Amino acid sequence: VLDATIVNVALPKMMATFGVTVDHAEWILTAYLLVFGVMLPSSAWFADRFGYKKAFLAGLFGFTLGSFLSSLAWSINALIAFRLIQGAGAGFLMPVGMAIITREFPPEKRGVALGFWSVSASASVSLGPTIGGYLVDRFPRHPIFDVNVPIGLMGLRAGPLLVPARPSPPRPPC
Repeated sequence: VLDATIVNVALPKMMATFGVTVDHAEWILTAYLLVFGVMLPSSAWFADRFGYKKAFLAGLFGFTLGSFLSSLAWSINALIAFRLIQGAGAGFLMPVGMAIITREFPPEKRGVALGFWSVSASASVSLGPTIGGYLVDRFPRHPIFDVNVPIGLMGLRAGPLLVPARPSPPRPPC
């Protein structure tokens, strides 16, 4: 959620950097959101088929890689392509993360756990434009994507240790 809102503030700077109009620059946002929406239901299939831990780590890897590549983008078209990768990873992170929380916490503690998760998601809606505005005022466009990379790398390092690997329940034959 943070990444979807942080880029909104930087759009005018990216338009100036790449010398494009609003019509073209809007695809930086639209590409991310379109693939994000497509990946939401796809992540359930992937998690059921390959496991929730693998799905979560694949989403985190895709999001982190997309963020890193977006920071390095040399053209508007490259940035749009890299935002597709980033959006695909993000589309896995949200639903699979919630599913992992739901599976790992007992029913009596599940509400608190999901509450903490939703507080962080809600806070990122308001922090995104604030952080984005600060970064865009003081730096070129790169840091709005770079901010995700160290966090993603820490998650990729800690995820294999902290996210439990549970087999998916058996699926009935079709």
